[in-house]
Amino acid sequence: MIKNITLLFFVLISLLMTNLAYSSSTSSYLISKAAFKLNDFQKVFDEFDTYEKDLNLLDYQDILISLVNLKKINQANKIAIKILDIDSDNQEALMVIMVNFLINNKKENINKEYYNTNNELINFIFFENKLLKSNYEISISFLELAQNFFSNSSSYKINYSYLLFYLSLSASINTENDQALFMLGQIYQIMEKYEDAELHYNKIKKDSIYFIDAKRNIAFNYSKFLDYNEAEKKIIDLIKITNNNNYIIKILADFYRIKKKYEKAINHYDELILLQKNKTNSDLWNLFYLRGVCFERINKWQLAEKDLLYSLELKYDSPNVLNYLAYGWIERDIYIDRALLMLEKAYKANPDSYYILDSLAWAHYKKNNLQLAANLMEKVIVMAPGEAISLDHLGDIYFSLNRKREAVFLWKQAKDLAEPEDEIKENLEKKLDSYYER
Repeated sequence: MIKNITLLFFVLISLLMTNLAYSSSTSSYLISKAAFKLNDFQKVFDEFDTYEKDLNLLDYQDILISLVNLKKINQANKIAIKILDIDSDNQEALMVIMVNFLINNKKENINKEYYNTNNELINFIFFENKLLKSNYEISISFLELAQNFFSNSSSYKINYSYLLFYLSLSASINTENDQALFMLGQIYQIMEKYEDAELHYNKIKKDSIYFIDAKRNIAFNYSKFLDYNEAEKKIIDLIKITNNNNYIIKILADFYRIKKKYEKAINHYDELILLQKNKTNSDLWNLFYLRGVCFERINKWQLAEKDLLYSLELKYDSPNVLNYLAYGWIERDIYIDRALLMLEKAYKANPDSYYILDSLAWAHYKKNNLQLAANLMEKVIVMAPGEAISLDHLGDIYFSLNRKREAVFLWKQAKDLAEPEDEIKENLEKKLDSYYER
């Protein structure tokens, strides 16, 4: 054992000394490679001048992708030329060179040098029957490539650097391609690079069909920064410039509901319901449902129940409405049998919802079907292991089954996971105090 520890010590010392021996150039290189993996393209560019010697094809490829994603097409073009010296058929380098020709109004160079390429993807993007497409058509082809790339990739396998590369080329060729700009914003948003997302969203013009959604996304990005005041301001400003657009009012109402400003949310749902009540509108049920949720959260159950029942009249099979109304009844120990039937219907419609399964288990608990309730709630815990309310519920069920130690353990977990403002936190403290006072 001592021998192994000594060996490990010397290995660690050796690695440390090796790292200390790196030149600044080597350090920059390593920083750049790490930055590319994190999609930090600016960092790749910042470190590039320091180590631009003895690079291989993959290194140049990383730099090329980074420069394009930074919209530095002219600099990317220089790297593309170096890549073609190593690999004359390199697809991405050819794309960049040809795009650079288009941007600089040198289409004749493309027709002269590349019209007979055998690369199928290059032909698809740039040519139609050996004739060069218009800038607009080429921009759309890059966009289609990006969309296909995105839709055919699993979320955990998406190579965002290449996806952004195609979209950036699309937007570089046609600065009026709002669809490409919007998709760039969306991708940066998914990557949680909110400033980059806002930069692209703000390039979308007011008359674009993507304008409202772009501004909405900017507002919600601010809420993710926890800058709720700025998010609210941006949505209100959007309502003003779109002349009280119902869609935007709905966004504001939803924003207030998500941020637990229920009174404000109700006011805007009121407005929307009045505007749409006499119209044939398939989404009217949802407005009553969401307003009902808000009423329930501020302890106005009678108003909540009225809205939820009317929502079901408009859409009798909504799993969410069935669940919310049924759970409300169960918590108040009324209409338990009816609630159980509604929850079975909701669960059948949406078996992947742990919210609905939790409610169903709780209904069986209220009916004293304790073992069935435990079996169902245990499934909930597997589906959503960090849900405080479900841990609390399972604790109550176990306690009723005389599995008291397990119950206490679950209550402690629930208490630790509950938000400070959650009602269940106080209830959990009472249950735990009561148990230990015995």
